[in-house]
Amino acid sequence: MRRTLLVGLATAFALQAQPVPQRFTLPNGLRVIHLEDHEHPVIRVRLHLELGPSDTPSNHQGLPLLATRMFLHSDAADLKAEGFDRLLEDSGIQLGSCMKPGGLEWRLAARSRDQDRALGLLADRLLRTVFDPTVLETQRLACWQEVERLDAPPFQRLEAALLQAPDARPTLASLGAITLEDLLAFRAKVFRPDRAWLLIHGDVGLEQAKRLVLLSLGSWTAQEPPQSMAPTAARVPASIPPRGPDLLRIPAPGGGLRIQACLPQPSGLAPEAASLIAMLIPGEPTMFPASIAWRPEGLLATLDTGAGLTSAAARSLLLERLEALRRRGFTASDLERARTAWTAARSLASLDAEAQLDVALDQAKGRGAVPDRMKALNLDQLNATLRAWLDSGKVRWGAAGSGERLDALARP
Repeated sequence: MRRTLLVGLATAFALQAQPVPQRFTLPNGLRVIHLEDHEHPVIRVRLHLELGPSDTPSNHQGLPLLATRMFLHSDAADLKAEGFDRLLEDSGIQLGSCMKPGGLEWRLAARSRDQDRALGLLADRLLRTVFDPTVLETQRLACWQEVERLDAPPFQRLEAALLQAPDARPTLASLGAITLEDLLAFRAKVFRPDRAWLLIHGDVGLEQAKRLVLLSLGSWTAQEPPQSMAPTAARVPASIPPRGPDLLRIPAPGGGLRIQACLPQPSGLAPEAASLIAMLIPGEPTMFPASIAWRPEGLLATLDTGAGLTSAAARSLLLERLEALRRRGFTASDLERARTAWTAARSLASLDAEAQLDVALDQAKGRGAVPDRMKALNLDQLNATLRAWLDSGKVRWGAAGSGERLDALARP
């Protein structure tokens, strides 16, 4: 009893200590979220650009990834690419970019005394980068290597490939078809202030944050896309991992076989129920001898088999386990356990600046779990969400193993 009370008090104190997000919008449409925290002389900035399926033209899969790499390896403002990186290093400023589900992100960390320079460098990278056509071919190949991860173990390659939707997965053909004009058109279409969220956390007051953002990004305006050029032939031949009708296959040495099923999260799921499912799914005993895990892209079910189980039987067994989970659902004790864990994790977010930025962005985009709705969530709603997820009808199948066993899976 006493321990429970202490945990509750600690949680309440941590929640009280979290900075309250404050929002404002620049005249150019850039939405800003400010979280003031003077505990450490550091600021963290995150710029999130929203991406939609229509932002990548047909047969140009990999365009966002290639554009991101071109930003990293091209000149910015009056600095060469090497000079820009050297300035960041000498200043102790960390600036990186990554692709997230539904968006591109730039992340910045700097000492608060360097906040003006840091925001200025972020603006230079975003707004004043000149794509260098001489590095396009090198980065095209680097994109392919990043996607294929040829040096990674087969099971890691399988998971990475399976988590990516087939119509979004880059190939040598799609990367080879991307021209410099395509990159410029993508940049003009996507890199707009009215499609961006800027989050600032740390040792900077609200008025100072407004001044910083206005000076660095206030001149950011939407650009007209350049005139599209005629489609060009792919510069390199296509090389796609072999598939059966609905199966991604990755060769792997040995006699074992790994079967995986990826279930993307359907749109419209309540964020509270989806958050609890993400906590409850790992280690779910109903899936034995298979397992299931949560990833940002969806649920990933895995079954490893030896030589004693045929390929068809292995796939049937994984389907059976998924169906058993759908029928069983979760219990009332599962719900309470996950709800308690979610509350504890939320309290710990107050100790992690990046976690606070994650929460703030999710809330701003309407996809974050809210305590009041979490408290009101009942067991029927939780299990209805699980069934909707497992019944989505958009399962992506993959396997890694010897060629003979993969061929057996591909046959009807």
